[in-house]
Amino acid sequence: MAYLTLLALFISCSLIDKIAVNSTANIIHAGSDEMLTEGNWHHFNRSVPANLKLIEGLWYGDKENKKLLTMLIKGYAAYGFATFETKGLAAIVEEEKSFDVEQAILMYEKAIYYGFEYLKLAGISQSTFMHKSFATQLSDRFLATFAEDDLVPLFYFAQALGSSINLQRQNVNRMGYISHVKAMMNWVCKLNPKLERGSCQLFKAIILASTPTLLGGSPKKGKKAFMDLIKHQRYNLLARLSYIQYSIIPMLDEDAFKQQMKILRKDLKLWRSYLYGTDNMSTKNFKENRHFNLYNSIANEKYKVLKNLEKELF
Repeated sequence: MAYLTLLALFISCSLIDKIAVNSTANIIHAGSDEMLTEGNWHHFNRSVPANLKLIEGLWYGDKENKKLLTMLIKGYAAYGFATFETKGLAAIVEEEKSFDVEQAILMYEKAIYYGFEYLKLAGISQSTFMHKSFATQLSDRFLATFAEDDLVPLFYFAQALGSSINLQRQNVNRMGYISHVKAMMNWVCKLNPKLERGSCQLFKAIILASTPTLLGGSPKKGKKAFMDLIKHQRYNLLARLSYIQYSIIPMLDEDAFKQQMKILRKDLKLWRSYLYGTDNMSTKNFKENRHFNLYNSIANEKYKVLKNLEKELF
């Protein structure tokens, strides 16, 4: 009798713990997009690690919680891109190794790890996904397995995998999985082209511009994709910065570099004015598009790096 009482108590406590974790996950998930409005890049960098470790701790208490997994995939992918690719931009452009580039890769690999955990919940093992032929089957398999709620984690899984590959181009075996990245991106973005405020268009443009031609890249298509994104997201300054980084610099187009940097300098000045409290017609559009604050803070930091590199680049 005592055994049954203890067993019932254990099950009850475990159930309560799981309910508590799920409730916390729902609250954090509901407010997770708030980070997009953060315009202080340095504050973002300092606050993200502790939050990610908290979410990891919660996930260890409920490893089937898809919302926690979604936040971990998105969080580590975003942290690698926003923080360490920004800090390591000079080394990336000059194709050198650096501590920050290594950290970016490690963050992407964490996102990839949680991405495989997410796939596992849907019955797709890591070995199945990483099989060379899976890219050709991906669309049909995902269509039969996933729904609208799965698009965000799958998108950031693809972004993390693609970014990790892009930073390790010397790894020929890993480069072969670009087809998996493209297949995932295409599937997700076809179902919801406006996912994550235009992130589909941004990362598809990056992939087109940065992937070797033999693996399906196209500088011409990449440039067009960037220009279309800039046209439709005028106040997302990361779009123009990425165009400079991934399209103009590799082509060694000094005139285009100077032209686009000049436009970007002017826009960043207006965005910073809005951030510091100036409220007028010039800053109105940035205020109305504050969901681009984090993107613009990344563009602001990367702009400084590229400006310092100008004489070395051309």
